[in-house]
Amino acid sequence: MKKMIGLLARVLPLILFAAAIGLGQETTGGIEGTVKDANGAVVPNVTVTITNSQGATVTTTTGGGAGFRRTVTTNEEGFFRALQIPPGAYQLATSATSGFSESKYENVAVAIGRNTQLEIVVTPGATTTTVDVAASDVPPVDTTNSSIQTSITAQEIELIPKGTGFTSVLKTVPGTRPESRSGGYSVDGASGAENVFVIDGQEVTNYRTGALNDTFNIPTQLVQEVQVKSSGFTAEYGGATGGVVSVVTRGGSNDFHGEFGLQWETPKLNGNPRPLLGGTSAAATFFTRSPEVFNPPKVQGVNFFPTANFSGPIAKDKLWFYTSYTPQIFETNATTQYFTNVSPATRRLLSTQNYKRTRTYEYAFGRLDANPIDNLRLSGTFLWNPVVDEGSVPSSSFSNVGSSAFVFDDNGVGTANFGGSIGTLTEAQYRPRQGGRQSANNVTFSGVYTPTRNYFIPTLFPQISACNNNTGNPPTIPYSCGLTGANSLTTKDVSVRTSYEFSGTYIFEAGGRHELKGGYQRYSIFNDVQSGNNAIGQLRFFIGTPISSTIGGVSNTPGAIGSGSFRRQGTNGHGSNLSQGIFVQDKWQPTSRLTLSLGLRFEQEDLPSFNEFPSAINFDWTDKIAPRLGFAYDLGGDGKWKIFGSYGQFYDRVKFALPRGLFGGDVFLEDYFEIFPGEPTSLFNIGSIVGAFTGPSVCPANGFIIAGVRSRCQKNLRVNANEPGASIYSGFGAVDPDLKPFRQTEFTIGSEQQLNKDYVFRVRYTFKNVDEVVEDAGFVNSAGSEAYIVGNPGKGLHAKSLTDFGYINIAKPRRRYDGVEFVLEKRLSNNWYFNANYTYSRLWGNYTGLASSDEPHLVDARLAPGVSRAFDLPFIGFTAEGKPDNGPLPTDRPHVFNIYGAYIFDWMGSKSNSTEISGFQTVTSGTPMTTSIYGQSGVTPQIFYHRGDLGRSPTYSQTDLNVTHRYKFGRDDRITMAFDLNILNLLNQATVTGIYPTMNTTTGRPDAATMFATAPAAQRPVLYANAYTTGALLQPILNHLNAVPADRLDQRYKLPQLFQGPRTVRFGFRMLF
Repeated sequence: MKKMIGLLARVLPLILFAAAIGLGQETTGGIEGTVKDANGAVVPNVTVTITNSQGATVTTTTGGGAGFRRTVTTNEEGFFRALQIPPGAYQLATSATSGFSESKYENVAVAIGRNTQLEIVVTPGATTTTVDVAASDVPPVDTTNSSIQTSITAQEIELIPKGTGFTSVLKTVPGTRPESRSGGYSVDGASGAENVFVIDGQEVTNYRTGALNDTFNIPTQLVQEVQVKSSGFTAEYGGATGGVVSVVTRGGSNDFHGEFGLQWETPKLNGNPRPLLGGTSAAATFFTRSPEVFNPPKVQGVNFFPTANFSGPIAKDKLWFYTSYTPQIFETNATTQYFTNVSPATRRLLSTQNYKRTRTYEYAFGRLDANPIDNLRLSGTFLWNPVVDEGSVPSSSFSNVGSSAFVFDDNGVGTANFGGSIGTLTEAQYRPRQGGRQSANNVTFSGVYTPTRNYFIPTLFPQISACNNNTGNPPTIPYSCGLTGANSLTTKDVSVRTSYEFSGTYIFEAGGRHELKGGYQRYSIFNDVQSGNNAIGQLRFFIGTPISSTIGGVSNTPGAIGSGSFRRQGTNGHGSNLSQGIFVQDKWQPTSRLTLSLGLRFEQEDLPSFNEFPSAINFDWTDKIAPRLGFAYDLGGDGKWKIFGSYGQFYDRVKFALPRGLFGGDVFLEDYFEIFPGEPTSLFNIGSIVGAFTGPSVCPANGFIIAGVRSRCQKNLRVNANEPGASIYSGFGAVDPDLKPFRQTEFTIGSEQQLNKDYVFRVRYTFKNVDEVVEDAGFVNSAGSEAYIVGNPGKGLHAKSLTDFGYINIAKPRRRYDGVEFVLEKRLSNNWYFNANYTYSRLWGNYTGLASSDEPHLVDARLAPGVSRAFDLPFIGFTAEGKPDNGPLPTDRPHVFNIYGAYIFDWMGSKSNSTEISGFQTVTSGTPMTTSIYGQSGVTPQIFYHRGDLGRSPTYSQTDLNVTHRYKFGRDDRITMAFDLNILNLLNQATVTGIYPTMNTTTGRPDAATMFATAPAAQRPVLYANAYTTGALLQPILNHLNAVPADRLDQRYKLPQLFQGPRTVRFGFRMLF
């Protein structure tokens, strides 16, 4: 370690020679090239001046490069390179020297993380030569880059059918697709919680879930460019085992520009809601009948998307501004009918309720760019993006069985007393007063200083904070049947992310050209949370179900007419983490054709604690050492065809879901009680059920947890793992002292070739393998609760503990992605462009990722990185056939084909009157469907036969369309009126995307207490797991499920329950100048 620090101490001063706060997350690109004469001989000592283009034809918006100006000089080989250039369009001009005339190259496009390559030709004489790069045969292939990255410019965003947020354009990126079962966007098979999202250099990924909050899915009107790094990215990027999504916002220019308009969606033209498979797994008698399918009515309400953008100079050539206010307003007006939960023939209407809500995503944005001197550029941004709800809509806002939401039953008069200034409200008075606010903002400051043409020092200080929510629910809302009300209250959930980053680049020659970059990154997140109902609780009543069926191992009391559970669940406390990174990356060109990318990254991470004890996980600088290696070779030497490859190791930064869940933040207690004749629901409350009992949790076969209370059994589903002396052998959680961080290894090789001046073809093969997984793996302790080891499942303390407790088979996580990708792209020329890409891949294993798609009781992925149900019990990872449950994972789609493009019609050859028509078409394989059962766990089903035993869902396809008509008028056509029509799922296809995969209900499930009723209670979990993992329980479970009573089987099994979303139509008009 001391040697490593000493080496860095010698190298970094050459790179980071100025003490500056700096930017590690890339937001710029570069331009490089060679200056030659008409005979092909290189011309040294030529001055090349790079300036931002005004009125460039390759872009439809302003960018952050306004006023940009930099001068470089060619070396003895005629080569020049300029870095840290904001994305946009630029002009290059060579000075008239040594008998050569001036040459100008216009519309040179710069994209994030890409070096645009040029070959500039100078000619003798005094006549200036001008070349329009956008229309010339300039190679679009960066033959020096070995990473896979796709940039979507503002112009391309305009020409794509899309939603209102920037993530809606990610579907165009090869290898990237929206996948609800992955928890967001899947990049090369990774789950949606494994990506990193960056806006203007500041990471905005959710600190707890790893996903992107809706509040930071900023409107496309604010975006200058979006880039996705899929594979092979360099050592400056950490924390992503999926992709890195970077967004650069728009900026001002020396001219005033504006955009004012309105878009809207009306339900009349949208498709109808998809059918809903009815029922609840807790209602046993429901399944003696045929299952029901509900067709919910269309929810009313018009969605509005106004925009007002204005930009221009504050001081011409020195200081520019960009401002925008682009809120998104979603109106919901839902009428819901509630029926008695009996046979449809005798069902009666209980009530009809109307719910209204207006949800507003506020997006107010401001940006300043300054260029006080040629070698210093400064930028600052502020994004204000709270979410405001007025009114509330229950989660089941459709016709269904059961009681309606927000029902008050205080002394039978239909009111609830809130106390204070609010007083007593009726249901009708209460509903409109529901709502809340989540506050969020993002502030960044950055700068780039170039003291000479060989040194580049970027700077950044960003901060993001979110969110503070108060829903305003009353303390309790009793329900007359089923469960207590929506009394989970988030008083606060505040997070502040602060980043300090600096880096520097030094360009020199030693055995070839070197672009040596290094940097230091420091991230900290503070979280203060008070959320849930752990001080109040939630009741569930199961009339007719004995307590022995609700919770195994507890005897029934004669005369009881049912049972119930009292659940207390929430999160409380505050904590902060610290994550640091040091990286060095050398882009070395030993020859003009070969580029080597040689990088190394070191990371250190301290996790937070949410109780009075210190965190039990700290990774030092030697735990996360990540090599990043790559090469690119220019086959023809003309910049038109390269082969490339890369190898790297990538580590996750632990999300707060794990420390909040296991280091004192989360509370998850469940008590079980019995119900006797004549007892009203008002008798059941926290005092009567648990009284003064504070733990530890117990579950006696007879009697109560303590005298004088109703609880027969208490399960603690969240045992702290960081308490002093915590040991898995004493029934508590523990942390493996030899825990290794989450790591993925990847390898990519490919080829990219310019077929002619407009067409580029690329093919790549990518292998990605998860080497280490961090999860809370566990088993059932002697008290009947689940105890967890935070470690590497199947290894270390987890494997040793299972062996010591007598478990025979131990699962190890597996996830491997192999993909071959083909891309054919025609860049925009002659008024049209297209991109066609096809990916053939396999996603295989037993671990789905940080976002779990292996919990079939959920329709979407579970966003709980590190604390999902993966490996929570010893038999998870095996099937009832007695084999490891390795196989095609739930988001595996072997064939994915996308094609999109646009054509611009200039009416009568007039540039003042044009129509843009663009489309997007996707066709993909279905996903595997797998049988599961409620067995040992009544919370999450487990895989029964094997992965994919039910085949795949049908082939999925969707067609999207966008039409924009533009009419220009005024002096020099400076004013444009644009009329937009955007249709997603044009054909309103309703492909089944998922079935109900679980065979049985939770009632009478084949758990350890049932299958090994005669064995001592303490031995049952081990006997159950060993029998399940060896195949000995397959037939006994089938016999149990098919025995009387028949309500053990779920009649919804294998029926469709998930469908492709309905068509959405959005209209709009804009005025631009």
